[in-house]
Amino acid sequence: MMEIQGTKLFSQDYEIGETVTFSLYREEQEGRCTTTLYYQFPGQEPVACKRFFYDTCAEDYKSPYLSWYNLICCSNNYGPIPVVEYMNHAVQNGKKIAATIYPNDAGEYMGIIGELSEDYYCYPYHPREYQYLLYISRKGTLNDYFDLEQILKVYESCGIRLDKEKMEEYFSKELSFFGNEEVCRIQLHDCIGREELAVTGLLFGYPVESTIALIRRDIDMCE
Repeated sequence: MMEIQGTKLFSQDYEIGETVTFSLYREEQEGRCTTTLYYQFPGQEPVACKRFFYDTCAEDYKSPYLSWYNLICCSNNYGPIPVVEYMNHAVQNGKKIAATIYPNDAGEYMGIIGELSEDYYCYPYHPREYQYLLYISRKGTLNDYFDLEQILKVYESCGIRLDKEKMEEYFSKELSFFGNEEVCRIQLHDCIGREELAVTGLLFGYPVESTIALIRRDIDMCE
C-alpha cells in the first residue's frame, strides 16, 4: 500500500454505502508547501484528487473562520465526499461567516430559514442553479472578522498585489451585500479577478494560502 508523504492535517471517514476516508496532508520543502487531498476506499490505494502549491509565508494569516476543512467541504469538492450537511450548518456552527447552502427539499429549506436567529442574514440565491439554494451569512462586515492590512501583507509577500482601495470597499460592505445578485458584481460561484477571489475565499472560509494558490494557478486537479 502506498505511503502518503507529509504531515496529516486531518482525516475523516464517510459512509456512502461503504466507508470512504478522505484526508489532507501537508509537505514543506525549501520555503514551499504542497497540501494534498486524498480519498481512499477499503482495500484500495489512496487517490490524490487535488494539490495546492504555495510559499510557506502564505500560511501566516490565521482565523477561526478559515480552514482547509471549509474548502474541502464546499460544493466544488473533488472526490466522493458527501459535504452538503456540513455546508448547510457551517455558518450557524461558527466555522465560516458566509455560505451558499443546499437544502434537500422545501421542508428543509423552510426549516433552515426558521431556525436562524437575528444574528444572521438568509436569502434565496441564484435559483437558476438550484431551486432551494440559499445564501446565509453572519451580520457585520468583513472588517468585523478579518484584518485587511495583515491579509494584504501576506498576499504581497507571495508576489500578489491586491488593489487596496477595492479591497477596502469590499471590506466595508455589510455581508448581506454579497448575497444580493442585483447589486453585487461578484459571482460567488464563478468569480474572476484577484480581489474578488480573495474576498470570496474569506466569505466562504477558505485558507488564504489556498486562494493564493488559485490566483497563481498553482493547483493540480490530479485528473
